[in-house]
Amino acid sequence: MIVPGLQRVIDSLSSFGLSVDNDGIVTGVLAPFHYAADSPAAAAGIVPGDRVDLKAMRCIPPGTPQCASLVAVLGGLGGMQAALSNRQITLTLKPSSGAVPKTVELQSVPAPLNPPERVVLFLDTVVGIIVIIIAFWLVWTRPSLMTWGLFLYVVWINPGQTFTYYALLQRWPLAVLAQEFVEALAQGAAFAGLAIFALRFPNDRTEPRWQKVQWAVPLLGAAMSALTLLCFANLFGFPTERITEVSFLAGYAIDAAVLLILLERRRSLPPQEEQRMRWVIWGCAIGLPAFILAELCQSSDLIFHLFGFSPSQAFIGLLYLPNGVLVYFASQAVWQRRVVSVSIPLRHGTTLVALTLLIGVPIFQLEQKLDIVKESFPLPAWIWPLLVAPVVLLLVNRLHETAVELVDRIFNRRFHSAKRQLNDASEAIAQAESLAEIDRVLVESTVRALCLSSGAVFRSEENVFRRTQDTKGWNASMKKELRPESDAIALRCLQVGAPVRLNHDDWDSRELPPGMDAPCLSVPVRSGITEATAVVLLGPHETGNDIDADEREMLDRLAARAATSYERVVTGMLRQEVARLKAQVVELQSGDRTARANS
Repeated sequence: MIVPGLQRVIDSLSSFGLSVDNDGIVTGVLAPFHYAADSPAAAAGIVPGDRVDLKAMRCIPPGTPQCASLVAVLGGLGGMQAALSNRQITLTLKPSSGAVPKTVELQSVPAPLNPPERVVLFLDTVVGIIVIIIAFWLVWTRPSLMTWGLFLYVVWINPGQTFTYYALLQRWPLAVLAQEFVEALAQGAAFAGLAIFALRFPNDRTEPRWQKVQWAVPLLGAAMSALTLLCFANLFGFPTERITEVSFLAGYAIDAAVLLILLERRRSLPPQEEQRMRWVIWGCAIGLPAFILAELCQSSDLIFHLFGFSPSQAFIGLLYLPNGVLVYFASQAVWQRRVVSVSIPLRHGTTLVALTLLIGVPIFQLEQKLDIVKESFPLPAWIWPLLVAPVVLLLVNRLHETAVELVDRIFNRRFHSAKRQLNDASEAIAQAESLAEIDRVLVESTVRALCLSSGAVFRSEENVFRRTQDTKGWNASMKKELRPESDAIALRCLQVGAPVRLNHDDWDSRELPPGMDAPCLSVPVRSGITEATAVVLLGPHETGNDIDADEREMLDRLAARAATSYERVVTGMLRQEVARLKAQVVELQSGDRTARANS
């Protein structure tokens, strides 16, 4: 349904210039055109307030010419109508002035999108395709009621737009009616699926106190399907604008109930699962209201009735995009047993959107200014793409990088505080005089700076990696040695040459710290000297959050400094050993000469 929308990105559909609500009342005769002279509806003398005679044009029986005309303005689209080129329809209208009904013939004319609308439509379509693929992959790889619920939601409720799809269906009224019946079922299944997902995430089970709610979910889906079917009764002569608004408000109520369920269930989860739940909560808080608001603007005139204006198509398209955030956050929470703090993607996403707007608007204005400059200074055409454009892009890119760094320093103070502490630890490691001291400083400083649940160092000794100290989360009864044959996952970081995430399912041992203290990351301490090579095992944050990419990069640098210090200490120990052996050789040689002299 959404892939055909790509046609409008490179081409265009046509339009009658007529906006009709679900009661058949004309709400606009201009959009998507900018001038009344371009709109077939305005040219035909139709004015806002006129009413389509739903009873005279009702689809009884389906397939009649009046039914074909009615579905062109009501069937599945609502708001700004789209049609194929040169489509002709005949409408029976009741004028707002109270005059006798009149018959109006309209022929669609091309209504090309402007560049911002094409960009937004392209983004909506691509994001819609991506989120459907993600939801499908979740069901394929981890089939359960939980993932099936998310899939049913995403199949119907996604950022993609369906104007082109419905424009193609308008030629067959029976196909439109069948589509609207299936749409009602899909919408009910979508809300039911979302509720099932909220009740069963993160471990695909429902707590006893929520069992009755889960049993009521199919009834909720059936009720939403029935309400959606009633919305389509306008094709049979009944006004349904209020029913449509009620269905959207019911959708809002379900979304609010889903959020409340997630918030309430979060309280009873252990820290690690609570952090996963936070991802889903934030995804729902961002995606659900934006999508329902977009649907209200697209398929209902509630916004027009409340505020007296209709949002642009570009703005409505932007409102659909945040629904992709819900699927992305939910999929990450399902895939990952440990997740990083949800504030990280929220901060990065907010920064990216804000900076894009702050930079994109001036660029648009700059483009208009450049047109004026081109007229004032007629330079060769090749100068603009080869000289001016690269300079402008370089300046914009530099501005973007500087702004991102500045915002990151303002809103990520905890990270920079940990960075300073690890820098201090790096200096302490550089001054350490023994291997044991390096072990201690490396683990204790890392655990303290990042507030981790556990940490331990396994250093190479006699072809095995041995732990010599009890540190946070590790005691004497736990694993003291890492061997290649049994602990290859933990030692894989030495082969990769970078920190490696550890999944509890892949490396499960009774000798490892349990629960929250279980290692989630192995950091290699690589050295050219075998005795100076080590592996650092670290648990997640005490809050349950995983160690993120920026923190892994810091730990990798700290491990490199530790490797240098290990080499320094081991080299010193070897020199002392060589000096001791030389002294023994000299002593033996001196004793041998004394013995020969005495003989």
